[in-house]
Formats: sequence, C-alpha cells, structure tokens
Amino acid sequence: MKPEVVYTKSAPKTGFSEGMESPIAQGVKCGQFLFVSGQGPLDPSTKEVVSPDLAEQTRVTLDNVRAVLEAGGTSIENVVKVGVFLRSMDDFPVFNRVFKEYFKGVQPARTTVEAAAPRKGVNVEIDCIAYIP
Repeated sequence: MKPEVVYTKSAPKTGFSEGMESPIAQGVKCGQFLFVSGQGPLDPSTKEVVSPDLAEQTRVTLDNVRAVLEAGGTSIENVVKVGVFLRSMDDFPVFNRVFKEYFKGVQPARTTVEAAAPRKGVNVEIDCIAYIP
C-alpha cells in the first residue's frame, strides 16, 4: 500500500519555521493507521502562537491534532500513541489536566519529554498515531 498525505485547512500546515513553506505533511495514512505530524499552538489561519498560557496552548494544539485526525478519517478516540514535547516539565501538571479533557475512556500510550521549542513562544508540541476503523 502506498502512503497518502492528509491535509486540512482546519489545522496549520507548518514546520514551525516562520516564513517558510513546510517540508512535512500534516498527516500520512498508511494502511489502517494515520501518523499525525507534530502540531503546536498555532492558529490555523494566521499560523501565529495563540497565547503564552500553557492550558490554552494545549487546547489549541489538541484541536489541531483532532482536525488532522478527522481529515484522515479517524478520531481522537482511535489514537493509540501520543508523543508530547514540553518546553518545561514544570508545565506537566497543567498539560496533563487539559490532556485528560480530550482523552476520555480508552487512554493511549504516551511519551512526554522536555524539549527545546521549535519556535519562539511554542511551549507544547504533540504528534500521534491513530487507528483508522
């Protein structure tokens, strides 16, 4: 089977580099899986960071992830693996509280690490793998 690129205007298409066209897909379908590229707290229209507040950044990031999932024919309920990159692990409690708002019921496997921001003001980035029923 050949991989298929997934795109939606409901999430930003960016590699986080301001002023540059992204060299990556928002998502790639392969078989019955969708691989979502790292999404961040960017407004889909302006590609600007929405707020310095981590809770709001997390919600926007997860909304962007959800938009790519839906464009690829699946949903947040079918996510099996999540990768989380936080600028500071001090933000973990706030992040985790918001994460629980989105992932109810079956919980995905998850890795959370502290990492340098890909762009000024970006304090969270999330990628994932989802099953396509």
